[in-house]
Amino acid sequence: MRLTRTSPPLPPPNAGTPALTLPPAFEAFYATHLRCYQAYAHAHFAQRDAADAALRAAFGDLLAHWSAIVATLNPTTEAWNRYTTNIGRHTPSLPLHTEARLQYHAVVLHHIAGCSIDDTAATTGEDPSKIRHLLHTWPGPSC
Repeated sequence: MRLTRTSPPLPPPNAGTPALTLPPAFEAFYATHLRCYQAYAHAHFAQRDAADAALRAAFGDLLAHWSAIVATLNPTTEAWNRYTTNIGRHTPSLPLHTEARLQYHAVVLHHIAGCSIDDTAATTGEDPSKIRHLLHTWPGPSC
């Protein structure tokens, strides 16, 4: 897998500044989920720069809490909940009528951001059948 950068690489650290080594599991998580996480952020911000800044801050928060995240029963769901909470602090929710928080996330990821049902399920840490059900029961934008 290849890590995709959305911004230019960081300059080399100054002398005396330790280099940061990311846990391999975090690097794999980042590579796997970046596209849908980024699409979710872009759906919520009018300006791409603001979305990218919020995305970087949210991934920084995930990295800071990585040990606690991987200690949970479902680290993917825990990371997603932390991520969406972080994004929600910087921008209001979209005007969608949904019955539950996960339904909102599924609608944004699938219908607005264009993630597949399988990618939406993998991103949120939920079963694809649950995501299908939430999307099927969503009353749609006319409500």
